[in-house]
Amino acid sequence: MNVLHFCKSFSLLSETFIYDYVTELERQGEDNHVVTFRRVNEDSRPFPKVSVVDRPSRWHPRRLWNRALVPIGLRKKGTSFWPQIHDRLESAVRQVSPDVIHAHFGPAGVLVAPVAQRLGIPLIVTFYGYDISELVEERFWRECYSRLWSRIEYATVLSEDMKQAAIELGAPDEKLRIVHLSRNLKKFPFRFPSRKARKVLFVGRLVEKKAPKDAVEALQLANEKGAKLELGIVGDGVLRTQVQAFVEERGVEADVTLYGRVPNEKVTDLMNEADVFLLPSKTAPNGDREGTPTVLVEAQSVGLPCVSTRHAGIPEMIPEANHDLLANEGDTEALGEILYSLADRSVDDLERIARRGRRKVENNFSLRSEVNMLRKMYKKSKYKAEI
Repeated sequence: MNVLHFCKSFSLLSETFIYDYVTELERQGEDNHVVTFRRVNEDSRPFPKVSVVDRPSRWHPRRLWNRALVPIGLRKKGTSFWPQIHDRLESAVRQVSPDVIHAHFGPAGVLVAPVAQRLGIPLIVTFYGYDISELVEERFWRECYSRLWSRIEYATVLSEDMKQAAIELGAPDEKLRIVHLSRNLKKFPFRFPSRKARKVLFVGRLVEKKAPKDAVEALQLANEKGAKLELGIVGDGVLRTQVQAFVEERGVEADVTLYGRVPNEKVTDLMNEADVFLLPSKTAPNGDREGTPTVLVEAQSVGLPCVSTRHAGIPEMIPEANHDLLANEGDTEALGEILYSLADRSVDDLERIARRGRRKVENNFSLRSEVNMLRKMYKKSKYKAEI
């Protein structure tokens, strides 16, 4: 199979999953090509078959003409460059001559759909989170998606929660498939808990939906009960200054360490040093929600009990027997109580929790098996197109 992947940037450090898909598909014998507007992190994310499509200049005459059509209702605001993008994408697609196009994120699917339709190439679109939560607060994207459904062979989503969101937006159930975000579990070997819980780790961008301040507050509440826990926060983002100020305001500087952004290998080291993983995700004020955070796959893979929330697809990532480690969104008192409880559990209890988590990711979040599901969709899409 000759597969063309289209994404706006390749490969962002926050989008490891796309790079993992492409490279694992190569390992499984498919021929993959990437078309993108921006090539980044080429040294740390090497892949030879990448074509960069230039965006048209803001002052290009054709773009100016299309922009002039907006006030009279003949073109939507923000789409003045789309006709040129379609032409340039078509040229790049023709050079690859793929059997199937796989667009990563909803907006990428919207952009490439007219090209796929014009060339008669099956299109698969994967939705990852914000593109089916925050974006659809805007009427423009709801309308774009309503036109998209008839142009695709399949849309893949990350969870039952996201599948329901897509159905509510008009996606036909028969075109929806769940393909879990997954990791190469060999890179995250399991280790047995060897002591009672003391070190708690948070890894994620410091943004509203990751709720880093809730993590700090939950730790404080647990320690006020006598838990004696330490919290390490790994990541950077727009809330970094606020989180630092919140730590100082709460007077927990001795218990909380902000590491900022660190290399992937350092994150793995910190996971191996930790006893508990904490991710108190919640819906952001702008509607942005998680999909299925891959960091929970990594944490469970190495044997960390994961404390999180009943948010988006997260409950589907945690084994049923470990759901006592989940709180409602924004319920810092419940999160604190869970942390306090974990600090008091025996090593044998922690080991049972850890084993259940590892089995869950082995059964449902293995990169090899999830990518194999993509391959089956590719082949079925090609077959249907030939008919």
